[in-house]
Amino acid sequence: MKSAWNLVGMALWLLLICYFAYIIHDMRARRLRLIVTEKKSFTWRNFWISCSEVAIFLLFLWGMSYTTFFQDVKKLDTNRTTTSYAYKPLIIRYRSDQSDYVTVRNGNGRKPIQNYTYYVNGGKYLVNSMNATVVYGKSNLNVQAETYKWNKEYLDHLDTRYQHAWVATVTTTYKKNFFNGIGLHAGRQADRFSLIRIPDKSFMHVVGD
Repeated sequence: MKSAWNLVGMALWLLLICYFAYIIHDMRARRLRLIVTEKKSFTWRNFWISCSEVAIFLLFLWGMSYTTFFQDVKKLDTNRTTTSYAYKPLIIRYRSDQSDYVTVRNGNGRKPIQNYTYYVNGGKYLVNSMNATVVYGKSNLNVQAETYKWNKEYLDHLDTRYQHAWVATVTTTYKKNFFNGIGLHAGRQADRFSLIRIPDKSFMHVVGD
């Protein structure tokens, strides 16, 4: 477990499940009580009590589901997340007919994505176009990369230092606190995006054209 704060979220989900079981039991018990005491299977009072219990359950279910599964990390303030940046030079790969910094494998299907393979000092990395982009040419940013907050002066410095061949990765992590624990996110990675910079398209090996 990334943080003990996530026990808060686990406890809340458990309470929600227990409350749902209680609702089912309570509805059945009240109906049986009506049949025995009033010889009725339906009253408006009993109906509205059941509606209130279900409404409370659905409200809390929506809140927990949104916090756990649908929360947009980009809309959270700095009290909830931390952001870190890492920069590394790319290592060129030599082949018989071409030298390249990144290999692009085109996907297929209804929503095809691209897979990018690149090398830096320390290993091989595989990312895809859902959380990475390749930039070449005069600019070291494109529309997709500009959604993140980069130090543009430092990116220009990287261009000079590494001859337009580097990768910058921004990682957003949920802080270990009570509010992130509610959604079981405390200490977990929220988002990761890699900006792969190459001098020009000739340094990109495309597979699957």
